[in-house]
This record gives sequence, structure tokens and C-alpha cells, in this order.
Amino acid sequence: MRYVAFLLMVAGLVHAQSAPPKLYAVIFDVTVNTAGKLETLKVAKVIDPSTHTTDAVNVTVPDSYVSAARALLMKTKYGPDRTHFNTYLFYDPARPNRADIDPQSGPAVASFGHGWTFHHPAT
Repeated sequence: MRYVAFLLMVAGLVHAQSAPPKLYAVIFDVTVNTAGKLETLKVAKVIDPSTHTTDAVNVTVPDSYVSAARALLMKTKYGPDRTHFNTYLFYDPARPNRADIDPQSGPAVASFGHGWTFHHPAT
């Protein structure tokens, strides 16, 4: 009986290690100044891209992630004609201090329906 319990435990660990991370997209409201520098950054909503909708999901984004997102987005100089816009970054709850997650190599652009296309800076 102990052997069976041990095998189930090992199988559970192997499955947990091989499961892909659950990624969310955090959509931010961004305001930049006339010099093209980030002024404000607020979480607008969190979505689950795997649902193929822009419906918000109930996922809490920690302050550590928002700080990492701010640091990442501050590296970009935005054009003077863009004072308020939305952008997104991927969020992995297992890595709450990382905002530079790119689940695919290639262009960092995704379309989430409703005619909205959000761009985020390449990392």
C-alpha cells in the first residue's frame, strides 16, 4: 500500500512539473507625458487569453508585478501623440515579480477580439 501511495505522489510531482504555466494578460491603462515618458500605470483588467474573449477574470495582480511592469514599460519612449492608451503584459502567478514574460518568440503583438489590438514592447 505504501508503494502505491509513493507512486501516486511521484506521478503527481512529475505531472505538476510538466504542466505548462497558466498565463494571464494584464491590461493596463497608460498615461505618458509630452516627452513620451510613462506617467501613470493602472491595471484595467486581467483576462485569460485561452478563453479567446476580453472578459475580465478574477485574478489579483500583486504590487510586485505592477512594479515590474512599470520598470519594464519605463524603458520605452513613447511618441508625443500618444498620451493615453492601453497595453498588456503577460502575468504568470508563479512568477509574480516578472513582467517580461513572452510566451512565444516573435512579434509581441496579440489581438483579443472586439477590434482591439494591444501592443507591448518587445523584451
